[in-house]
Amino acid sequence: MPLVKEIETLARLRADGILTDCEYEAARQSILDEVPEADTVTRSVWLNEALDVLARCVLPPMGASGLVFLLGIPAMLSLTVGVTMMAALLIAQFRETDR
Repeated sequence: MPLVKEIETLARLRADGILTDCEYEAARQSILDEVPEADTVTRSVWLNEALDVLARCVLPPMGASGLVFLLGIPAMLSLTVGVTMMAALLIAQFRETDR
């Protein structure tokens, strides 16, 4: 919390009359300019990757197991098909990212 302490010190200096309001605002802004902003690019990249994995590894097995179930194949077999496909797709995804 060193930044908070610096701003508190500036506020005390302003309250004591050592700094004018303009000097206080300029010093406070220079302190705040040093603070790195949250990396929204990293968040959006992570979100895009998560959605990509979801679309490539989870949705196809769900669709395939649903199709198998609609064709009248027992539910346990359709679940097995879905889980097997998901595992295969996840393995392929991680092998691709290791390169």
